[in-house]
Amino acid sequence: MGEHRPNRILRAVGVATLIVAAATVLSSCSQSGVVPGDEGTSTASPAASPATVAPTPTETVASDIPAPVVTPVASSAPTASSDARTAVVPFITTADWDASAAALDVSAIVPGIVEGGGTCTVTLTNGSTTRTAESGGVAAASYTGCEAVAVKDLAAGTWQVQVRYSSAKAVGTSKIRSAQAG
Repeated sequence: MGEHRPNRILRAVGVATLIVAAATVLSSCSQSGVVPGDEGTSTASPAASPATVAPTPTETVASDIPAPVVTPVASSAPTASSDARTAVVPFITTADWDASAAALDVSAIVPGIVEGGGTCTVTLTNGSTTRTAESGGVAAASYTGCEAVAVKDLAAGTWQVQVRYSSAKAVGTSKIRSAQAG
């Protein structure tokens, strides 16, 4: 039949004790770089073991593992301008080919600032060919809009589109967006 209650409790305590003992052995092995069963032949470093246990804040562990190298990642987030203008990131809202006009239509908005009088410069690049066009910045309710430009006489293919906004108060460049011409 079934086990008596005292036997089940003893069995549960025994299993728990074995789990704690196994965790302790594995923890000490992973901290020393030794893998159970491979004593004396392991070449694994403590960082290579997925079971590495981090030291508590009161411990100090000497290690020959080099510190990680931090590599900066390019971002489209606004960055501080050296000329004290507000850093902004224009957003390209349109970069479409207009077949009837044989032109690439480009427009953008500049979130984060509401003003008129700035300059939006559209730059189109295809290989070594670069074309630019300018339009004015216009204040809207919650952003500055770049008036649309139509760039003609483009070779058929993929063009990289970027918009730069500049005014007395703000400056910034958009992310690059691809657009098809022709």
